[in-house]
Amino acid sequence: MNKIKSTKGITLISLVVTIIILLILAGISIATLMGDNGLINRANDAKIATEIASIKEEIQTDILSEQAGNNGNISDDTLKGILEKYGILSEEEKLIDKTLTTTKGNHEIKVADIFNGTTVKDVPKNPVISDKSGANKPNVDKIAQKTYVTWNLNETGTEYVPNDRQTTQPDDWYDYENGKWANIKTTNSGLEAYWVWIPRYEYIVPTSTTETEIEVRFIGTDKKEGAIGYTKQSDGTIQSNDGYTIHPAFTNAGNGGFGELDGIWVAKFEAVSNTPTASNGGGNATNLKIQVIPNQPSWRYIQTTNIFTVCGNMTNEGEVLAGSTVDSHMMKNTEWGAVAILSQSKYGVFNPESSTGANGDATYQVWNNSSRFYITGSVGTSKDANSTTTSAYNSANGPKASTTGTVYGVYDMAGGSWEYVAGCLNGQENAKFGVKAGDSKYVDLYTNSSNSYSNYDGAKIGDATKETKGWNSDYSVFVYSSRPVFRRGR
Repeated sequence: MNKIKSTKGITLISLVVTIIILLILAGISIATLMGDNGLINRANDAKIATEIASIKEEIQTDILSEQAGNNGNISDDTLKGILEKYGILSEEEKLIDKTLTTTKGNHEIKVADIFNGTTVKDVPKNPVISDKSGANKPNVDKIAQKTYVTWNLNETGTEYVPNDRQTTQPDDWYDYENGKWANIKTTNSGLEAYWVWIPRYEYIVPTSTTETEIEVRFIGTDKKEGAIGYTKQSDGTIQSNDGYTIHPAFTNAGNGGFGELDGIWVAKFEAVSNTPTASNGGGNATNLKIQVIPNQPSWRYIQTTNIFTVCGNMTNEGEVLAGSTVDSHMMKNTEWGAVAILSQSKYGVFNPESSTGANGDATYQVWNNSSRFYITGSVGTSKDANSTTTSAYNSANGPKASTTGTVYGVYDMAGGSWEYVAGCLNGQENAKFGVKAGDSKYVDLYTNSSNSYSNYDGAKIGDATKETKGWNSDYSVFVYSSRPVFRRGR
């Protein structure tokens, strides 16, 4: 009998079932890899997130680097420039509302997300200053341990209270258009000093023998010798084609080699020693340290060589400008003149907010400090008072003794004690200041051929000697052999 042998194999049904199972498994695998939440998409999302995080970190590092070099501040323009290094910004008006489309990866990142990350929070912005005068922004980068100073009247309206604890620049810090000059305060080792910014400017040199408004306009350092429209004159000054002279205190040729300056910081009050109650405010000593504060006896009866020394010491350790990289020095005659000339402009006592000008008593004059009491920042009972005083710098009448007629100006430039400045007859600079012959960087040198205090032929443009001689009935003399050093302020 024939027998059919049994063989083991895959039946059609099992084959079909196997194929179905394989298809199901393949579908699951494809969905796992390729679905909306698949491994490939998730890996791609992770890659994009990593790229975005890396770009944001690079941008935030750039922002922090900019802030570190700018006292924690950063302007919108600088922020925009940093962002545009990484891509294209959308068209929204406010920077915080914009979206950055990155060059790398073509990612869209909201600017707000960059600023609100863990690296950068509440990015500080430079405030929008309302000043329309064109004055150069005050240069504070080289000054250590400083605060920005503004003033407000107290509740009774009789005293100005300084807000001198502002470590970041406030919106209302300065407005030269309205007689509000920039003020800062430096502190160190218990010492204090107030400073006022005098921006670079050019002016029409006055020829009038009576007081008048001086035409002044602020300029940048691009306006200088060799610039289009500016030529050097025979007297060494730089003049524009329309007759304006750049004040020499700001030009390298005029200031003896300090360079083309965007402005200078000057003391707000007469100098005070760290022991102001001592005889004559400190007397003839070099071991004392300078302060610049109001309502204290000014430092008097100190020899010019010692004045020169203590002024140069101000950046030393333990001094009020310690840590600063500025060139502190005794005020030169032309630097004093730069303040005096600016005070006689629309940015000084002729400004609309002046307490002594357009909205004041219409004298357009800095009131005298009392010359008998020698208290810094004080003011006499009238514009010409020289023996009595009723109020100090922070009283209702105080601003009348300021160069602006507001509390923001420089005080003690009229009245008070005599103020020696670094200006003398040629050949006397070493004996009077310890400056080597020919070094005009720290002292203005003059000649007086007639040996008379009334001869101004040797006057310099910008020093406010001959230019404003006798204005407001002020006492005025020129240096001569018996008095070879300039004294200002009375």
